[in-house]
Amino acid sequence: MKYRAPHPSRVANDPANFDRITKIYREESQRKGLTSLEADFWEEVQRYIARLEQELASARAKDANSKAAMLLQDELRKVLQRRDQIYQFRERKISLLASQVVGGASAEVRGLTRTEQDLLHHLTGALAEARKTAFHVETMPAAPPPTSLSTGAPQTPTAPPSKPQVAREVVLRILEDVPPFAGPAGTLRLRKEDIVTLPPTIAKVLVDRGKARVVNPSS
Repeated sequence: MKYRAPHPSRVANDPANFDRITKIYREESQRKGLTSLEADFWEEVQRYIARLEQELASARAKDANSKAAMLLQDELRKVLQRRDQIYQFRERKISLLASQVVGGASAEVRGLTRTEQDLLHHLTGALAEARKTAFHVETMPAAPPPTSLSTGAPQTPTAPPSKPQVAREVVLRILEDVPPFAGPAGTLRLRKEDIVTLPPTIAKVLVDRGKARVVNPSS
């Protein structure tokens, strides 16, 4: 019986196969935004790689130099390479997105895997904490005021005028889909696992109703 080498996209509806991984790699390398992926995409990729490794081991056990073994080895090599490249592309985009969110930009984030949702959550918290530390850092003690040449009395420095405190937007993680509602910049459509920045008044309503929780900078 003649051995037939498996086609790279052997399962058409499999969320992780050679053709789809190649397609996602091209999209991520060519566009600024994130390609929308299933929440368990990376788990599916790992299962796909595990299947390839098992098939390769089986083919090598029969004949390490067979065409089937060579094809499987080449497919596995390319899949591992593109998996790493896709993750690096997305990691950079998510890092930039986290920085924009902490800087006050409104963002509706969709199409992230579970791993990437956690990454965005932790990056946002870490950046928010770093920004808070930088803006509230204690200054070094000021030099002693100069002494007047005529009286020898110290000159009292003039304190700078205090600036009014501006309420900063709140970073939220949406816990469940929220029906569209009017926001300060137009209609807001929030879905589960979105990471968004909203005015404190709107944020409080969503949190009080159990629709969202504040991204804790220390988490």
